[in-house]
Amino acid sequence: MKDRICTSCGYEGQPIKQCKASFLVDAFVWGTVGSFALATGLLPALVIPVAWTTYHLAKFNTTKCPQCGSLDMVSKDSRKGRAALERKAKPTQVWVNKEVSSH
Repeated sequence: MKDRICTSCGYEGQPIKQCKASFLVDAFVWGTVGSFALATGLLPALVIPVAWTTYHLAKFNTTKCPQCGSLDMVSKDSRKGRAALERKAKPTQVWVNKEVSSH
């Protein structure tokens, strides 16, 4: 995977996967609904955890910035990536009135 840059914080490097916590939620839903379906004989209720797991795989199978957690990690070669690199190279300078700040 190519190095990416975060458009929020300027971190450069590899993003991390976001789906670790999703597994615990899926296991809870499968356990709860699965035991209910087996106990009551409502086997069509097993459609709920299948739909839930499909939703989680589609929604949370993304990457995020390891530094700030933002989902806005883009390739350095893209238009947004080049703009983020320029912002990082030329940080905004803040002017401070030294006469007022010394009092």
